[in-house]
Amino acid sequence: MQRRSFIATVGILSSASLSGCLDALSGDGEEDFETGQYDGREVPLAPLETVYEWFEADDARFVDTRGPGQYETAHIEGAVSSPPTDDATLENDPVSEWGTDTRIVTYCDCPHSLAVMRASQYKEAGYDRVYALDDGFPAWKDAEYPVVEDETAALEGHEIVGESDPANAGAYVWLTTADGRQTEITQVEDDGTFTLLVRFADIDEDTRLSLEGPDHEYEATLETLTTERVRA
Repeated sequence: MQRRSFIATVGILSSASLSGCLDALSGDGEEDFETGQYDGREVPLAPLETVYEWFEADDARFVDTRGPGQYETAHIEGAVSSPPTDDATLENDPVSEWGTDTRIVTYCDCPHSLAVMRASQYKEAGYDRVYALDDGFPAWKDAEYPVVEDETAALEGHEIVGESDPANAGAYVWLTTADGRQTEITQVEDDGTFTLLVRFADIDEDTRLSLEGPDHEYEATLETLTTERVRA
């Protein structure tokens, strides 16, 4: 039932072995990174400390892959907003103005599913040095690294627990606000269960949200979604 044609499984894989000499020359330490996979392309998952070193050295550019509403609430200093899209041409994407040798770090909240999706799409477009922040934006913020933040926005964390057919393991469950400006995703586990950690700004128990899984999609209030076990 998923209507997003670009959805594919993201999984955590061990990094492909590379020549020791090539690793040393790259300077990125990719041999130590786990990888996420989307649409057959592997994306290195860069740890928080490494990414912050790149930030401090002005040696990377950052892409916020969450919804524009979440980006406006808070984002890494200097980051641009670019959620995953069906458009492989990167038309009107700010990254299209960057050289293909630019080191790019994508990030999201979940902690890296959306980031891996977008990073994979950049790789498809010819960008070779693309990484996803392994720990996610909440870890960056908790470390008190530089962010641009709307201090008037109310941001609380919520948890949605649900289940799907175990045959859907690896498929995505999407949660969005009615205006589509805030998005969160998770994957169905091998046993069919899933947990969505929701970090949306300016919502309350009466806010209606859209949940879409591999078998079901519907709208419900935040209160309903967080107090009842949902099916997707």
